Amino acid sequence: MLRSLFLIGVFLGFLGLGMAAPFVLSLGYVWASIFRPQSVAYAILPAIPVSLILGALAILWFVLRDLRYPPRMTPVLALLLAMAVWVTFTTAVLAIAPEMAWTKWDWAFKTIVFAAFMVFVFRSRIQIEALVQVICFSFAGHFLLVGVKTLISGGGYGKELGLIGGNTGFGEGGNFAAATQMCVPLLVFLARHNLLAPRWKLAPLGYLGLAGLALIASVGTYQRSALIGLAVLGIAFWLRSRRKLLVGGICVAGALFLAFATSSAWLERMETIDDYKSESSAYTRILVWQWTLGFVADHPLGGGFSSYVVNEIAVPPTPERPEGYVQHGRAFHSSYFEMLGEHGWPGLALFLALNLLTLLNMERVRQQARGREDFLWCRDLATALQLALLVLLSSGAFVGIAFQPMFWYLYALGACLQHHWQRASADFRVTQRADALAATGRVPRSLRNAQAKAAAR
Repeated sequence: MLRSLFLIGVFLGFLGLGMAAPFVLSLGYVWASIFRPQSVAYAILPAIPVSLILGALAILWFVLRDLRYPPRMTPVLALLLAMAVWVTFTTAVLAIAPEMAWTKWDWAFKTIVFAAFMVFVFRSRIQIEALVQVICFSFAGHFLLVGVKTLISGGGYGKELGLIGGNTGFGEGGNFAAATQMCVPLLVFLARHNLLAPRWKLAPLGYLGLAGLALIASVGTYQRSALIGLAVLGIAFWLRSRRKLLVGGICVAGALFLAFATSSAWLERMETIDDYKSESSAYTRILVWQWTLGFVADHPLGGGFSSYVVNEIAVPPTPERPEGYVQHGRAFHSSYFEMLGEHGWPGLALFLALNLLTLLNMERVRQQARGREDFLWCRDLATALQLALLVLLSSGAFVGIAFQPMFWYLYALGACLQHHWQRASADFRVTQRADALAATGRVPRSLRNAQAKAAAR
């Protein structure tokens, strides 16, 4: 009951603070979509549509109280809206399993649309950092417990270690591992640049400790996709680091710790990556991907959400099942094949374009902010978003997480940072020009108006 009362307090806190600062309501929606308080609480909250209340109030209060200086239409924002329209079309017109398709559309569509809405809401450095904090701590509510249990018991494949059970959402090990690893670069960024947390000397160590627990929790799932994500994360950190010797030493030390601290069961499961045909789960995924390619050859526009339910996979004999067997309705187990099978080549093209544009935009921010100490946080956040997205893209090759909030909130964060950088750098140039002209005693009226507009932001 205490857990339920605490979560009700958090919910009411978002509502109360949101009345004074509309962007807090959007933070509340992000918290509800990631942490899933309705699934965690024992009483009261499961009967309340938390996400619906917070989302509706966020949009309404933004229109009434905070609608100013909206961002111009950019390729990323246009792609988000195009994806929302396309998945609605495939669900309404092309769905092979309409009932299941509309069920998934209900939450996937909301995730996409709210990600587009977030671009309008989070404008300042404080607001963007608050969004990063809420994303990380909402996920931490899940992986903190798993990290501690893994340190004590060693984790295990298929075990329910977190707050949410079952084999869907963040209760599924692959989804969980990808999300926790995504948080690592964001937590490292917060350890260096946070403004909202109390200015304690140990605060950076707290963020780094959470990042370490996230890595441990991902290992504790025994997911092979987690090992791939770890490798990509380590290499990307080393390539982006300004202290390659230090980061390289940390990566090597972490690899050695992993080798000596993990159990033989974890090592045996990881070894099945090399010999996928001897492990039915891995081999069945390949057969599902082959089926998906054949499916889109006949349905190039996709079959709508959950179209995998019509597949029929004939698994040849394996050491585990020497007689072979037929499996029906096997999930895609890949973000790319999930997008391809459900929404066809147009959906996959939109998905890849969103990821590529976000990575390129963050690289542009990194390059333009280079050497600017006042915008060092922009450069480091752009780097963190790149690393987080690369982790999801690598893990997502083997886990169906294309419509989980992690991807879409990263797109939104990248767009928010890009818009903030464009405004802040333009305002900085206006100020510089005004200071130069003020020294001569001549400041044009147009420049004074530009200064006033910049100050109002």
